[in-house]
Amino acid sequence: MNQTERQLLSHCTLCPRSCGVNRMAGERGYCGAGIQVEAARAALHRWEEPCIAGSRGSGTVFFSHCTLGCVFCQNEPVSHGGAGIGIDEQRLAAIFLELQE
Repeated sequence: MNQTERQLLSHCTLCPRSCGVNRMAGERGYCGAGIQVEAARAALHRWEEPCIAGSRGSGTVFFSHCTLGCVFCQNEPVSHGGAGIGIDEQRLAAIFLELQE
């Protein structure tokens, strides 16, 4: 983790809520996120939005700790319920590349 990332996480303003918690010290703000990215699912996603994804589909990663709170969220258990596991940046990059393949 570089210095800029540490500063951002020490006084969190990563989303529009700008709660300012110190995620580096283990605090969790409105979203409930810690210092590590959390994802509940990563898979090839076919048949949705074919005009955008084309005939081969697209990759999808379902992240935890969304701050939007949409009333009709279809992924609420994942995005707000805390489902998911922590992954580091290298693994997340590898997931993106695997889905691209």
